[in-house]
Amino acid sequence: MKFEISKKSDQQKFFFILLGFFWIVTQAALFWQRGIETGFEAIKYINEAQNFIQFGKLTSNNFWLYSTEIFLIAVVIKLHLNFMIIVVVQWLLNLFATWMFYQLAVFILKKPVLAFLATFIFIINITYQVYNSFLFTESVFYSLTVIYSSYLLRIQKLNLKNIGILVLLLILLSVTRPTGILFFPATAIYIFFRFLKPVSVWYQSAIIIGSLIIFYFLINQMLQSGGEFDFMLPFKKENIICGVNTNRIANIDVMEKGNSIEGLVYYILHNKDQFLRLAKLKTISFFGFTRSYYSPMHNLYLMAFFYPIYILSIIGAVKMILKKQKALIYLFIIILLYWITTLLTCDDWHNRFILTVSPFIFLIAVASFTFSKNRKESLLSH
Repeated sequence: MKFEISKKSDQQKFFFILLGFFWIVTQAALFWQRGIETGFEAIKYINEAQNFIQFGKLTSNNFWLYSTEIFLIAVVIKLHLNFMIIVVVQWLLNLFATWMFYQLAVFILKKPVLAFLATFIFIINITYQVYNSFLFTESVFYSLTVIYSSYLLRIQKLNLKNIGILVLLLILLSVTRPTGILFFPATAIYIFFRFLKPVSVWYQSAIIIGSLIIFYFLINQMLQSGGEFDFMLPFKKENIICGVNTNRIANIDVMEKGNSIEGLVYYILHNKDQFLRLAKLKTISFFGFTRSYYSPMHNLYLMAFFYPIYILSIIGAVKMILKKQKALIYLFIIILLYWITTLLTCDDWHNRFILTVSPFIFLIAVASFTFSKNRKESLLSH
């Protein structure tokens, strides 16, 4: 038994060293090709960092929901350092996230070779990894979501220490990108089914009601944080991709204060036909990955990389259900919430919303290569 454990441990070390090699090659190639990206959205965060240094405040409350990257940039500017420092920090975060993802894959898939496969796919997801040298909020957020989820799903016992770490990471996620708030309900539901079944019905009800109230309050605060947040604008201009207008203004029935949960519900109930039509187009955009402004070769690459993974993820989800793996509850809910959020707003120009949950899709997809207990016993008997 000790020999088997030692052999398995050595195998895991070898796989992770090999993954480390692929990680270095991937990051080096992307950095050589793209360098440090300080344009596009990075300009907005650099300007906010400079404004904070000069005036001690952000220009709008909504920027607090992106403050991790803004403050990271502010520190570098204040200390007169090179932006390369931020890239190094983001690389280290991504490397740690890669290690955490591998550990989670071993925990869920049980076999180091399958964990290696899942992590290898994670590393070569170029459209995801390219953000490590960008001064974008995704550059930190992607890594934090993997680190947080990997920690959560490997918890064996819920105690004050674990709860404290989860709460701190949830807060950090929520001030790195607004969609970090989506990890709160996914976590609450997962913890309920994973740890709280033996608890009394009254205690369960109190937790559910309390979680819903907190989530409702946080979402409404986020929606009303001002700045560039206008959640009715994508419906008024029929945006499928955020910022890409259809050159028409829709005549829709909305509340005066649309930036609220009540406003979104009112819109859906009073504009069902438009909502359903846009929801279909946004779903195709969200899961489809392709864009009209991408080159044919780039679209072909995206389809070749992601579409087989979608098929495998369906098989993997079925196998995880048969094995009663509760991790699937969390993985499914966070994917579902990102999709629903896209339906209620608009999709990203460069697929960054679905890229956030792509590591979780990879994990489910590789689960398709696992055997159920009965199948494994049948094979051994022959």
